Amino acid sequence: MPVLRFPVEMLLKATGMSSVEEIRDALFRLKCETDILDTGEIEVEVNPDRPDMYSLEGIARAVRGITRLERSWQQPETRPSGLKLIVDNVPSRPYVVAAVVWNVNISGEDDLRQLIQFQEKLHDTIGRRRRKAAIGFHDLDKLPSRIIKYTSMPVETTKFVPLGSAEPISAARVLEETEQGRIYGRISLRGGEHPFLVAGSEIIAMPPVINSEITRLGPRTRNLFIDVTGTDFNTVKKVLDIIVSNLSERGAIIGTVEVDAPYMKGETPLLEWKRVEISQDSISRILGYEVTPSEAARLLEYMRHRASEIRGHRLVVDVPPFRADVIGEIDLVEDIAMAVGYDSLGPLYERPVMRGSLLDSTLLSRAVRRLSIGLGFTEVASLTLTSPRLLEALGISGVRVENPVQLEYSVLRPSLAPGLIAVARENQHAEKPVKVFEIGSVVTEESGTIREEERLGMMLMDSEVSIEMLQAPLYAALRALGAQPLARAGCALPYMIEGRCASLYLGGEYLGYVGEVSPEVLERLGIEYPVALAEVRLGVLLAWKSKTRSREWGYP
Repeated sequence: MPVLRFPVEMLLKATGMSSVEEIRDALFRLKCETDILDTGEIEVEVNPDRPDMYSLEGIARAVRGITRLERSWQQPETRPSGLKLIVDNVPSRPYVVAAVVWNVNISGEDDLRQLIQFQEKLHDTIGRRRRKAAIGFHDLDKLPSRIIKYTSMPVETTKFVPLGSAEPISAARVLEETEQGRIYGRISLRGGEHPFLVAGSEIIAMPPVINSEITRLGPRTRNLFIDVTGTDFNTVKKVLDIIVSNLSERGAIIGTVEVDAPYMKGETPLLEWKRVEISQDSISRILGYEVTPSEAARLLEYMRHRASEIRGHRLVVDVPPFRADVIGEIDLVEDIAMAVGYDSLGPLYERPVMRGSLLDSTLLSRAVRRLSIGLGFTEVASLTLTSPRLLEALGISGVRVENPVQLEYSVLRPSLAPGLIAVARENQHAEKPVKVFEIGSVVTEESGTIREEERLGMMLMDSEVSIEMLQAPLYAALRALGAQPLARAGCALPYMIEGRCASLYLGGEYLGYVGEVSPEVLERLGIEYPVALAEVRLGVLLAWKSKTRSREWGYP
């Protein structure tokens, strides 16, 4: 959860509270945890669904509302800034919006530190670590031109002066040599080109990596030019709304920027209000607290919303631009609960109208698990994501993940075999025989359709192994469940020995296989002992059993 730090005196002044305890009580009602530090600062842990509270101004606005000092929120006036933002087609990061904020008055290091803290918390949360949205703060008075262009340029030949540097360097060196370049440099790099913001002939930013030294903020900065770039238009415009709304709380004046882009032609920030209707019945049913529409309107105004009108038992609410967390009426019900105070809501007990029960698939999995353990097998659990190199060694393929976190785990397993064979490889030193089983999901692709199903996998490794040594416990488990599978010689699996593998059928449906792993595959993976594998599709077993119209599995 985002953790913010503020000087206590600064927060007292912003909220209008007379004591730290008053602030802590108010923040607790807003779902925030607080701690007083020895440095004279207050540490505030904000709920991640409230990005509007990631700054001093946002917290103060919320506190002044919930403590009944202020109601609703008056949208600040905007005026044209005279700046124009021209947007090219930038495939790797297509969206950008901008605004101007006058009289922001960064009067010292504390103000500058609070602004950067606000920026970074938005980056890490709603911005998804700059991948979805990234923010640039610039000193407006240092802009070289009133026309700013957002475009894509090659990193090898493009030079500018990044923050903290005294000389121009190539964008390629920025990506390789700066800390920000190493962390964020690959987010928007495509085909050797990267997005840039250019004012006149000067580059002022390389979003989402780093700004230029030309527009660096300082303790004497009075006016800001703000850009927000990203991969989702709704996110970038909402982030900009949150920023300018919060900065306006300190008396700053908002200036609009003319945007000429493929996705819009108009001025930003948009400062969009959202209209949501909520019924009296919903409030009373969810909270167990009787509230009239007029009382609900008053409570929501303390949460800084506008109650537009009352239509019978329904209330029309205008949600301010900075409340990105409000999606529907349930979010407004939560705001009413906070305004009332959770401690004022008594518990409401209702008798359950029906009893819960386990799914048939859960009953089957439990029965299979108990049988496998009873037959001397140990349960293992592996990830659904697996290594493409392991699948290649087995001669099979799986559904690839488009943007994997790690290349080693970039394919969805099409079988439980890779995980079980990996267990065999890592446990060759263990006492023999090694007998393990796994119950888990596999993902396959058939005619362009992705399909997920639950399977049972069993593995036996010993100094000597045969198909019969694994077939016997597998059949014992299936017969205990009431199933009599039919085995047919041969199975078309590249990692099994031809002639030492059998396909299993139940009620005419393919159930799975049992057999011995090919010595070539074992040698390829560095496994020195023979291995037998079996795999059963539990969905087929479940469908066959449902035809008997019974939830009993023949196993107590």
